[in-house]
Amino acid sequence: MNAKKSNLLIIGHRGAYKYPPENTLKSFHKAIELGADYTEFDVQQSKDGEIVIMHDENTFRTTGFKGLIKNLTLNELKELDCGGGEKIPTLRELIKIAKGKIGLLCEIKAKGLEKKLVELLTANSLIESTIIDSFFIDELLKIQELSLTSKLGLVVPIDETFVSEWEKRKEMIDTAINNNLSYILTRFYNIDQNFINYSHDNDLKVIAYPINSKILIKRFINMGVDGMIVNDILKAKKILKDQ
Repeated sequence: MNAKKSNLLIIGHRGAYKYPPENTLKSFHKAIELGADYTEFDVQQSKDGEIVIMHDENTFRTTGFKGLIKNLTLNELKELDCGGGEKIPTLRELIKIAKGKIGLLCEIKAKGLEKKLVELLTANSLIESTIIDSFFIDELLKIQELSLTSKLGLVVPIDETFVSEWEKRKEMIDTAINNNLSYILTRFYNIDQNFINYSHDNDLKVIAYPINSKILIKRFINMGVDGMIVNDILKAKKILKDQ
């Protein structure tokens, strides 16, 4: 394996997505057990200001209870079941099990939590080793002001025209470049060799998602992507090792 491929990050999707429930401590433990380089997860903020981990702003899909996270206290959120008795975890709880064992790819899903996020990561000496990403460029810039050493990534929004229109994809890459971000993250179908080459020529790393089939995993390894968010960690690791 060449040096470029050996530096490719295998990132567990919402923990170890193949083993539900997603975005729970059980799933994060599994990602660590399977040897993922990073675990990807999503953060929201409870009514009483706690940073909690869940992809959706509404708890219904994963818990069966219809409620907005921003309208529920941490105690109320902890009463919900994500499956198999797993509770909605806080970022503090994830840090306790992940620190020193797996990298963190933290996607900001709600506005207004950037100060608490930086304080918590800094207090645990994780600010420089955590990748913070978001669709919200304004939130990323706020974090940049709070911590110059943060590794930040722009998530490209879903837009069917990106696939066929290079100028639109280039505009998003340029947004990341011009704001001194370190990463750009996007769905795999937005990425071609031109996308990767242009990003790399401007010192921007590319993370692709979701990369789950054997064909896609091989393709993006060979294209030189910097990270892949995957559901099946073991499959991705084996293919990377065999390349």
